[in-house]
Amino acid sequence: MDKRKQPEPLSLDEAKELWESLADNTDSEPVTEQEKKEFHRKFYARIEAQEAKKRKSKTIRFTTVMVAAVLLLIGSIVSYRSLYLPDVYQSTGNILKVTLKDGSTVTLSKGAILTVEKSFPADTREVLLQGDAVFNVTKSKTHPFIVHAGSYQTKVLGTIFKITQHKTSFNVDLYEGKVQVIKTEKPTEAFVIHPKETFSNFGSKDVATIVNTESNGVSQNGNAATVSFTDLELSNAIKILENTYGIEVRFPSSFANSKISATKEKATAADLIRLISLKLNLKTTKINDKTFQLED
Repeated sequence: MDKRKQPEPLSLDEAKELWESLADNTDSEPVTEQEKKEFHRKFYARIEAQEAKKRKSKTIRFTTVMVAAVLLLIGSIVSYRSLYLPDVYQSTGNILKVTLKDGSTVTLSKGAILTVEKSFPADTREVLLQGDAVFNVTKSKTHPFIVHAGSYQTKVLGTIFKITQHKTSFNVDLYEGKVQVIKTEKPTEAFVIHPKETFSNFGSKDVATIVNTESNGVSQNGNAATVSFTDLELSNAIKILENTYGIEVRFPSSFANSKISATKEKATAADLIRLISLKLNLKTTKINDKTFQLED
C-alpha cells in the first residue's frame, strides 16, 4: 500500500477552472499523460467526497426518523395498555387482596387470577375469575356484580361469598346477601342461593345442588336440598344423591345408563328418589332411614 500523503481533492470550482485553463492553454507546453491522470484522480475524488457527505446526511436523517417512529410506537403501546388492556391480578403467594374501583374487595387464593376490564365499574360490574376467591361486593341496586368463572356466572347486588374451583368442579358458599348462579350455556337456568347455603355442581355442568353450608359433606337425609339433573345417567345421579344426602340407593344394574332429568327445590332424599322412580317406572322401597331400594 502507498503510504505517501494523498493530495487534497480539488473542489468542483477548482477542477472546472483548471480544466478550462488546460483547454485554453494551446501556446504552452502540452499536458502530459501523468498530469491528465492526476487531474482526473483529484476531480473524481472530490465528487466521491461530496457523494459520501450526501449519503451520510441521508443516513442521519433516516436514523432520526426511525428513532422517532420507534419512540412513537412504544408510546402508543404504553398508552394502549394503560387505556384499553384489562387489569390482571394474580396471587403468587398465599393470598392477594384486591380493592376494585367500586370499593368491592376480592381476596384471591394462591394461584388465582382476577381479570378486570378498564370499563369497570360500568352499568354491570363484571370480572373474570380463575381459581378460588372470596368476594365482598359493595351494594348497588342498579349495578349488578357478575363473576364469570368456569361455565357459570355468579350474579349479586351486594354480598359476601366464596367461589371455589377445581378442574370442572364449581362451588359457591354464601355468607351474606343473595346470589344467583347462572349456567353460561343456559342463561335461563339459574339457581338462587341464600345465606349459609352452598351451590355445587359435583364436577358436572349437568348437575346443580344447593345444600346448607354447615351440613355440606355431612349426612342430611332429613334435610332439604335443591337438586337438578339434566340428561344424567342414573348411576351418576344416584352418586349425587348419595353424596348430597349421605344415603345409599340400590337400583337395577340394567337401568345404570338410563338418562334422567329432574329438578326439585327444597327436596328431601325421599322426594327425589320418588321422583326418579316415577320417571323410570320403578318401585321404591325404604329399607331404613339411610337406605333405599329401586326395583323394576
